[in-house]
Amino acid sequence: MTDYIKKQDFYYTFADEAAAATALQPFYCQPVTTSVDEETGETVETPDGDAYLVMNSHNHSFDIVGLIYTATGNMLTDDEGNEHPEMAPINSWHINLRICGDYMRTEAETIDTTYGVSPVTPTRRWL
Repeated sequence: MTDYIKKQDFYYTFADEAAAATALQPFYCQPVTTSVDEETGETVETPDGDAYLVMNSHNHSFDIVGLIYTATGNMLTDDEGNEHPEMAPINSWHINLRICGDYMRTEAETIDTTYGVSPVTPTRRWL
């Protein structure tokens, strides 16, 4: 019998990319250099480089959607005479998160409280 791991999807919308980076801090990794203090013998960890968003692991995966564009209702004509709808960005930054089991569920739900949305027809979906 195969064990089923429950997956949960979160759809977040932020004011911009910077706001997303701030809200998603629990999913960031800060590289460190470990050394031993010669006087005290204690282990010291020093930040080494920039923190980065851990995009995926065996327990989670992010999908950075970014800006979503929607039709304005106006039609445009290109240089070859082809008509196409005019598109405009929705003023927000979109990120999807899928977690498996209870991995960082509390953190994901906390972020969801402020930034979560429930799109009826998501622009991008998990397979």
